[in-house]
Amino acid sequence: MKKDVRKSKTLSILLTCATMAGYSSTFVATAHAAEMKEFSLDTVVVTASRVQTNKVDTPANIDVITNEKLNTNNYADAADALRDVPGVNILSAGTGGVNMGQDQILLNGDSRVLVMIDGRRVNVASTGTYSSSWLPPINAIEKIEVLKGSGSALYGTDAVGGVINIITKSGTKTQVTAKVAGGSWGTEQYGVSASGSKENGVGLFVTANKNRRGNYSYKNRATGDVSEIANSYYDSTGATIKIDKKIGKDNKLTLAAEHFLSVGGSPFGTPGYVNTASDSYERLNNNVSLRYDWNLAKDNAGFVQAYKNYHHANFYSTIVDNVSDFNEDKYGIEAQQNWKLAENNHFTAGIDYYDTKVTNNSLYENGDKSVNNKAVYMEDRWGFAPSWQLNSGLRYDKHSTAGGKFTPHFAVNKKFNEDSNAYISWGRVFNAPNTDTLFWYQPGYSMFGNLDLKPETGSVLTVGFNTKTSASTSVSASYFNSKIDDAIDWESDANYLYKPVNIDSEKRHGIELAVNHKLSDNWSLNASYTYLHIEKDKGSGFATDGATKPNVYRAGVRYKNAKWIADLTLRAGTGQDTTRYTSSSYATLDLGAQYKINKNIKLFAQLNNLNNAAYEEMANSYNTWTNSINCYYPMPSRNFVVGMEYNF
Repeated sequence: MKKDVRKSKTLSILLTCATMAGYSSTFVATAHAAEMKEFSLDTVVVTASRVQTNKVDTPANIDVITNEKLNTNNYADAADALRDVPGVNILSAGTGGVNMGQDQILLNGDSRVLVMIDGRRVNVASTGTYSSSWLPPINAIEKIEVLKGSGSALYGTDAVGGVINIITKSGTKTQVTAKVAGGSWGTEQYGVSASGSKENGVGLFVTANKNRRGNYSYKNRATGDVSEIANSYYDSTGATIKIDKKIGKDNKLTLAAEHFLSVGGSPFGTPGYVNTASDSYERLNNNVSLRYDWNLAKDNAGFVQAYKNYHHANFYSTIVDNVSDFNEDKYGIEAQQNWKLAENNHFTAGIDYYDTKVTNNSLYENGDKSVNNKAVYMEDRWGFAPSWQLNSGLRYDKHSTAGGKFTPHFAVNKKFNEDSNAYISWGRVFNAPNTDTLFWYQPGYSMFGNLDLKPETGSVLTVGFNTKTSASTSVSASYFNSKIDDAIDWESDANYLYKPVNIDSEKRHGIELAVNHKLSDNWSLNASYTYLHIEKDKGSGFATDGATKPNVYRAGVRYKNAKWIADLTLRAGTGQDTTRYTSSSYATLDLGAQYKINKNIKLFAQLNNLNNAAYEEMANSYNTWTNSINCYYPMPSRNFVVGMEYNF
């Protein structure tokens, strides 16, 4: 009862603050209209409603990593960029994604996250997730949209915690960009991108990248020593291509393909144990899509898209039961149409189908398994009063293992001005069992899948606001609450067989606060705080999930002039469970700098973990594990990268 009262108070406070901030912002905007225009929140987003809308008109907790931010930060990859978004957590161990558990993306503490590239789903069927290390390279990305909260009404299964949509670049002006960098532990980074277009409407954009690094080091919290993690090297290559052809004035045909290959050592065996043997991995992704858009600049825009994703994983080990070799082939097709029903009423409807075949002779009995899904969805966006909007949506999925599921969604947005809005969003969600939980067969470890699993179902509520309190200060806040029934987790039964089961339920709630402030033309500040609480009921009452990072802080200061950009970033966490992490708290400092020699040449340097902290991003899976190295999945110690980028 007390918890419900606290949640009600939190919700009331956020709604009151949203209203007050919105009307306060209206007054400020009137007084400083000319100044506010430069900083108006008019970013266009597509992920929340599957159509282009201004962020201020979108009733959802959505963040955008813009192209400018990607260009002015020294991000090594997309995972680095995502770490700057409040509410995002990457389960990393510094090893380049040696297994499915590492480099998972969590939104609001939930790993049930749909990952898309240009609106095309790429999650693998074996785990239902997608590693952040497989995302397109930075030089191929135009922007990244992060939707936190219910996404099932438009996207179906996997979109419980939210949606990550990577929007890639298209060919425009003729330009070639090359990048080379090096750093700690033999780090080498090479990248090249080229774009161009012709008067006949053909555009081309291509990239090629290579990244490799030797064994990394970590700091032992108990001794203070910095030690090398043997067999933790990685070596990856990748390439993308995107060809656009304008057909008429408002139509476009797009062919896109992505290639990614990564090999490396696999130093972590069972959680918390460093395996210094020769275990290694290889991962290969080859994806291709063909899309046709019509009426792009009109209210009745639509598209049809067909795609094929291929994923191959191979784990090598001297231990027979650790060997795994599997392939996934996913074929999908989707179509969508928009209509303008009235001046303030727009309607979207679409269909979505995909079929995935997983071949895993090592870990699945009888090898080949497959899942498929057929879906139809619709959403109505109604401006029912000046500055008010109601979004209502419904999706029906027919999943080969989860059965038929309806997922409705309702959201209300109040727009105070071009720089302020408040919203409340509620939606039903569901998540189908993945093929690992259904078909796993590993007698050597007494691990077996469960064909009787039910899909995870539940609902997610999100309420929040965005505002500008002045021409130089923006504030956003949100609260979410979710409850998932029949949540799937691996458990040991009375016969010591380890298998996935539907536990009673999971409950999550959290708060997210972010502030950005411009001190002057050269100096700016940013800060964010996220609170997260997760409880799981496995039949004996709700208990706090020890893997949760309850309090996460981020603060940064930036200096920028015509030549220089410098960033100092603090990241910290408190309240961690010391049976799952080596400490209850941590703090790291990162320092980055760029110097623009001229319009074509840029030098950059990045110093990570400046204070040489000992910390982990991913919790140990077993709270009774005896840890021989005083760390579970250690993050890298102090390290650096320096490089140059050249446009010609």
